[in-house]
Amino acid sequence: MQAVIPSRVLQPRLLPSAAATSPQVALPVASAASSALTIGFGVGGLAASLHLSRSVARRRSRKQVVRCRLEDDEAEGDLDLDDAEGALCSIWLDGEDQTRTISEDLLGSTSAPLLDNVKTLSGLDVRGCRKGAKQVATLGPASSSEEALERLFLCGVDMFRLNFSHGEHEEKAELVRKIRALEARYMHPIAILADMQGPKQRCGKFEDPDGVELVRGQRFRFDMDTALGTTRRAQLPHPEILLALSPGRTLLLDDGKIQMTVVEVGCTYQGKDIVVTSPSDRPSDDVAECPPWIDCEVKVAGRLGARKGVNTPDVLLQMSPITPKDKKDIEFACNSDVDWIAMSFVQKHQDMLELRQLVKDVGGNQPKILAKIEKPQAVEDLEKIIEACDGVMVARGDLGVEMSPEQVPFVQKNIISKAHAAGKPAIVATQMLESMISNPMPTRAECSDVANAILDGCDAVMLSGESAVGKYPEECVAMQRRVIATTEGHPEFQSSMALRTPPMPAVIAPSSAILRSAATLAQAMKAKAIVVFTSTGRSAQLLVQLRPDVPILAVCPCLETARWLALLRGVYATSDPASQALASRVETDGAYTVRFNEGVEVACRLARERGLATEEDDWVVVVARLPLFSQGPLNTIRLAKAVGPKVADGYGPDL
Repeated sequence: MQAVIPSRVLQPRLLPSAAATSPQVALPVASAASSALTIGFGVGGLAASLHLSRSVARRRSRKQVVRCRLEDDEAEGDLDLDDAEGALCSIWLDGEDQTRTISEDLLGSTSAPLLDNVKTLSGLDVRGCRKGAKQVATLGPASSSEEALERLFLCGVDMFRLNFSHGEHEEKAELVRKIRALEARYMHPIAILADMQGPKQRCGKFEDPDGVELVRGQRFRFDMDTALGTTRRAQLPHPEILLALSPGRTLLLDDGKIQMTVVEVGCTYQGKDIVVTSPSDRPSDDVAECPPWIDCEVKVAGRLGARKGVNTPDVLLQMSPITPKDKKDIEFACNSDVDWIAMSFVQKHQDMLELRQLVKDVGGNQPKILAKIEKPQAVEDLEKIIEACDGVMVARGDLGVEMSPEQVPFVQKNIISKAHAAGKPAIVATQMLESMISNPMPTRAECSDVANAILDGCDAVMLSGESAVGKYPEECVAMQRRVIATTEGHPEFQSSMALRTPPMPAVIAPSSAILRSAATLAQAMKAKAIVVFTSTGRSAQLLVQLRPDVPILAVCPCLETARWLALLRGVYATSDPASQALASRVETDGAYTVRFNEGVEVACRLARERGLATEEDDWVVVVARLPLFSQGPLNTIRLAKAVGPKVADGYGPDL
């Protein structure tokens, strides 16, 4: 088979896939005008012969789009991409022969009742694409095998979270390989989230290995002395905290179990303690020469153990949340087929601007960036943070430590509402089904928590320890999916979604007008899906903001776009071979060589194969810009029967 690839680089990189006969190839993106690279891929191997021809690659967005067109041929030469430049565009090869169906073994296993499987028009069992809110599962010892990953995916997981607080890069690379093989097996793009550790602020160790018992009202000092702690003092090896605190400020330890109030701050200079009332009182700005200290009064007593976490809820720390370890992890993530990077302990929007610049400098596949909102300072700067990032996470663990617990539900609603207004996805995380780490059933309160997150309008709900180290990871995902389905089927949910639809602006852009019309048409005709052709994912993102009550199928030329869209509420993206073939013809033969009816046939087939259209007379709404995959605003809506225009209307491309 032959691949016509506009590129300035002559060596594409093959990524691992489910089978040697269906490799995924990541291609460097072309420059605005460049030579095209034609590569002949052998069916049985991963070799290629290189031929050069002239072509002009059109820039569609920040990421340029690269296409492959395949034809049978002998394979010669080797594939490599050590010196590639530009963004990558991954595609599946030989995908027509891949099955999306769930195996009979799984359908007959003990996991079968937990699976999110639906029957297609042709009677095949496939992974469901009907729920609105997406599911994120953290990987760990309980869920890292290929078998466990497949079961979690089939139970409903749309994004896998890699926690970079634990494990080595080799382990993470192996997990990415397994996930990409899984998505190739089912031809279903899966998002991967790399969650950075961020700064870990902890106190030092104590003379007593069991720590010290602190009593209410006692004074306790934190300093930078490396000596083991006692009942009167302990090391706090974080000068940024000691310098930022002032009398009256709060210090929380061990996840908020112990609470202290600062009563005095100072530094030790030439062997003497000096009380400091303002920064100018310090004899030296050098923390080594004049190490700071703080004296606190214990307000909430308890036992303080070694290396316990320290939180500063009411002070903005003058530090970046990106540690040297994070920088290495971010570089790894950008070059490892990851779709989203989450930043921990964000305080201000400048932190996200710093992360975006770092991702841009690293290069690779340029993952989307997500801000974890877990500090009161971030809540205060929320709107600018949302503007500076691509998505947010309501990280309720540390947020519940640094804020009053009774405030967290309303902060959650506010974060989700503002993210929705900006068209950015919001994930709700932490302790959603915590009891299921060791129990096969959740508490009623936990089910209410998941349901309320859905009612709030979040894009996704996340599992942490439940799927990483719990005894029942599959049951957790299935239970979460059941709560989502029940909530989204309730009349109260429909009412809340209607209220969240943005009002019609006085002046509306053409694409927004088309998408509003498509959502209205889908609702009026009780369509089974809205299919949108999008190169960058932006059209799907705008459509999500309208909260249509039917699934959105996003047809993308590149897997990178389809994968990051997997996080968005109600969006099921694809970059299957039929879609790639259309985009390839547009790229190589010209925009007007592909008829819209060909795109409609692809759209209808996808709705049938994903189990959305279960009757031939079901309606599908198709949204696109003509010519397909060209730059510019959307300009076309088509209402089509699921069977496709060739059968329904007697005209269209040959099937």
